[in-house]
Amino acid sequence: MNKEQLSLFQLPRGVKVLPPRGAQRREWVRKVLLETFQSWGFQKVVTPHFEYLDILLKGLEEGLEDRVYRLVERETGRLIALRPDFTPQVARIAATVMKDYPRPLRLCYSGGVFRYMPDRGEEEKELHQVGVELIGLDLPEADAEMIAMAARSLENLGLTHYTIAVGHMGFIAGILEAIPQHLVPKLKRALAEKNRTETRKICRQVPTPWREVLKELPTLYGDIKVLDTARVILGQNEKLTKHLDYLETLHSMVETYGLAHRMVIDLSEIRGFQYHTGMVFEIFTEGMGKKLGGGGRYDWLLERFGKSEPATGFGINVDAVLKDLEYKGGKWPSFQIDYLLVDFSKDKKTALELARKLRELGWKVARDIIKRDLKGSLEYAKKTDIQFLIVMDDELKEKKQVRVIDTTEGKESLLSLEELLIPKGG
Repeated sequence: MNKEQLSLFQLPRGVKVLPPRGAQRREWVRKVLLETFQSWGFQKVVTPHFEYLDILLKGLEEGLEDRVYRLVERETGRLIALRPDFTPQVARIAATVMKDYPRPLRLCYSGGVFRYMPDRGEEEKELHQVGVELIGLDLPEADAEMIAMAARSLENLGLTHYTIAVGHMGFIAGILEAIPQHLVPKLKRALAEKNRTETRKICRQVPTPWREVLKELPTLYGDIKVLDTARVILGQNEKLTKHLDYLETLHSMVETYGLAHRMVIDLSEIRGFQYHTGMVFEIFTEGMGKKLGGGGRYDWLLERFGKSEPATGFGINVDAVLKDLEYKGGKWPSFQIDYLLVDFSKDKKTALELARKLRELGWKVARDIIKRDLKGSLEYAKKTDIQFLIVMDDELKEKKQVRVIDTTEGKESLLSLEELLIPKGG
């Protein structure tokens, strides 16, 4: 293979091609997630792949602004951007196009987001997400529904080994307000990286009593008892303990769903500090330790688009879920094509009519249009995951029969057209 031929296989870093099996599996994951959301009363919205940059920037979380792919609109010269996140788009829709719709809004979405990742090596720059936004409710029960729905979505895919780590941005914000402000950027970075050594170094520069709080902060991870430990450390600080009370209420509601065993408390969680306003959570898979998704409350966001109201939601990384299922040997539905119709007769009208009727009954039917012998058709069917061959010729047509060959076991049978034309699953 020469240099020019090799170049045909090259793609920009961070994107990939999925052949049929991978594409079918990704589509199945996306479909199951969306169907789960819709079964909880959420309705799908479609957002554009790109918008005007200045509008989109109003709603982006910290760190995403520098990762936006920017283009110039030829007609106007205005900068446009490929969407790096769905939530600002849905928030804008809720505050504008759907501002007069009854509340709460239960919206879901699916599609690709695009993020420039100069420091992430081969990490994907095109991410496929499916998610929900619940707009117009500020109750703990709304946040509990987000956690429960995320959990049920994964379980509907067959994923059972995962953890949902839940924190509260109000709790973290209260601590950061209380320490010398020149230390805040370093501390945020150390907490984001879960770097206990660096956190302890910063603690030495913090006056008491906050030094002790910061020293223990990275250890405040675990079951519901973590909240009691935090209360002991904080003493009578009502400004912070009210957030612990909220998490305790949230845990109780998640327990009502039968999912408390999936939830851990992480009081050092700082993901999306500039973006989220209350509860925040991340979903991690056991084994690979990869993040599958996350979400939280963002009560300030819609105000940036002209309508002040509370909101909460989450998103799931479809390809991360796909990788986890493949790594753990997940159970997939059958993606087989049911029939390959091979017609050796001169008049193709009967075969075309048979294929149409079978499709109407729910079967997947391909026609073998290439002229080749039966052995060649059978080999093709085996290699392309087609379950049965339907063979027709002039003699069989006169008898209103077809020959059916199982491509896996090699068994053959003669069926009448009436016997063949039954609904799939019937």
